[in-house]
Amino acid sequence: MSILLGADWIVTPSLKPIKGGWAVIERGEVKEFLKRKPKGNFNREINLRGILYPPFVNAHTHLELSNITFSPESFEDFFQWLIFIIGKRASFSVKEIKRAVAKGIELSRKAGVYYLGDISSFGVSPEVDTDLKIVPFMEFIGREFKPENFKFPVSAHSPYSVSFEALKSIAKESIKRDKPFQIHLGETEEERKLISCRENRFEKEIYPLIGRKKYPSPCFESLTDYLERAGALNSYLIAVHCTNLKERELKKLTEVGAGIVLCPRSNSHLKVGKPPLKELLGYEKLAVGTDGLSTNTSLSVVEEIKALYYSYGGKVSIKELLPLITIGGARVLGIEDYGKKAIFTFLKCKDIYPEPFSPLLTEGLEFEILDFSKPL
Repeated sequence: MSILLGADWIVTPSLKPIKGGWAVIERGEVKEFLKRKPKGNFNREINLRGILYPPFVNAHTHLELSNITFSPESFEDFFQWLIFIIGKRASFSVKEIKRAVAKGIELSRKAGVYYLGDISSFGVSPEVDTDLKIVPFMEFIGREFKPENFKFPVSAHSPYSVSFEALKSIAKESIKRDKPFQIHLGETEEERKLISCRENRFEKEIYPLIGRKKYPSPCFESLTDYLERAGALNSYLIAVHCTNLKERELKKLTEVGAGIVLCPRSNSHLKVGKPPLKELLGYEKLAVGTDGLSTNTSLSVVEEIKALYYSYGGKVSIKELLPLITIGGARVLGIEDYGKKAIFTFLKCKDIYPEPFSPLLTEGLEFEILDFSKPL
């Protein structure tokens, strides 16, 4: 089955814009992108009024928390929110979690997202049947990690919720299985105080509420030193947030080829700081994630790059930010066949724009996932 697919604009997986472009599709794969309509016989010819983008990627989210209604006005800071979410998570039934995942998938689809890096706290989202491509990371929180009890890849929740020994084990077992692993890193400055054995709000406010103390660990001045000693500073690592990392720590992450995921709106909502975009822009394994609806108001990755655009006063163009929700996200999640399958994010437009990037800054966007990857 061969298909000739045209549109007002096509943005290729390498983010090259083609005005009035055409995609030649054979057996579910894109064979080539062309500037002019080719001659030949095709089983199907489709010409769309709008823009075809590579499929959007949400590199970090929590689909199982999609039944939470979040308002940034509800919490004074990260720690007030953390106390809320600890109690909230404990109240969910399996039925509620399944409904939450279904809701999150549908919202993602409407936002034009096809690939998702999802943190599964309850083991529900990996079992849900969907045509979207979910890369599930099973979340670990606690002191002793037993790999035989987990499906990989794994998310080591954070330095404040996972023991140093558990992180060592997760990193070692992930590398052995050739699987990436995620960790929330540097979301607040209090993490640095915790790993450097200084007074911090986790030990002072959070641990007493849940009846635990700090897990035994050496003391470190740097979050990347902490990761390195645990054997977790490598190309398998996906570091999420990184909001409060210092420039030298960011440099260490990029030097080893770690994936980095920024969550700008979540950071803003929880008042933890501004993502270090300027220090990282241009890095090949840089992506954005929406985080979950427990810290955000939508699952739109376009809204994430719009937030970055406006927070930097438009000094970073939306074109420069587009890799963070396309090829950059694919690299972070290890999607090797990204752009090969005939799957697109489509934005229907009434007008023909002079270029295909600025329309992403407009309001009320409605996207569709167009999937021609399965033979008809």
